[in-house]
Amino acid sequence: MIPNIDESPVSGAVFVNYRWVMDVIYNPLKTRLMRDAEKAGCITVPGLGMFVHQGAEQIRLWTGQEAPREFMKQVVMERLLYGN
Repeated sequence: MIPNIDESPVSGAVFVNYRWVMDVIYNPLKTRLMRDAEKAGCITVPGLGMFVHQGAEQIRLWTGQEAPREFMKQVVMERLLYGN
């Protein structure tokens, strides 16, 4: 998504037909799609959760161990917000 943070795959008018909107993009944390959906009163689900849970499930499949999902989310958030 970066550097095209002001682009959206749909126009804002489409949200009148939906109550929930989910995005798979996690960088930026809040895309234009999410901002427009919130403005229209939709419940939004950002892509960060999918990114973290997908990685955690891969760890479980490869190692048989449960991954520390909350810790993973915290690390991703820190990297996205503060860089390295």
